[in-house]
Amino acid sequence: MGSEAEPLVSALARLKTEEGFRSTLYTDTTGHATLGYGFNVSAGISQRVAAALLQAQLEELHETLAGYPWYSQCDPVRQSVLLDVAFNIGVTGLLHFSHMILAIGHRDWPQAKAQLLDSKAARELPSRYAALAQLLLTGERT
Repeated sequence: MGSEAEPLVSALARLKTEEGFRSTLYTDTTGHATLGYGFNVSAGISQRVAAALLQAQLEELHETLAGYPWYSQCDPVRQSVLLDVAFNIGVTGLLHFSHMILAIGHRDWPQAKAQLLDSKAARELPSRYAALAQLLLTGERT
């Protein structure tokens, strides 16, 4: 008798081949907006799948940022702030915060906070970035 995971493993391998992978949005043969391995965007997404996707995205961001000394030398709370910013505006967007990154490298948390708040992202999402800036300053969960 096979394990419960066996049909999932078989279906996963087959579907990857059948559907193929596309990293950008496309219209499938039935006219639905589709992404990835045949994911029908028009049908919506469950909270469980959305949470798994968010987890995977954060893991990828963490792996990318771990290569930067200013990130890897931060405590987990400050790393979580940098992950949040990278998720919101992308790694490239985060890397444009050169003055903030320099302040982080020097462990100058008041300056890092000020630089984070002096940004387009902070002006567009003031409550979110005010909370992130406070976490960056203190390194303490609130």
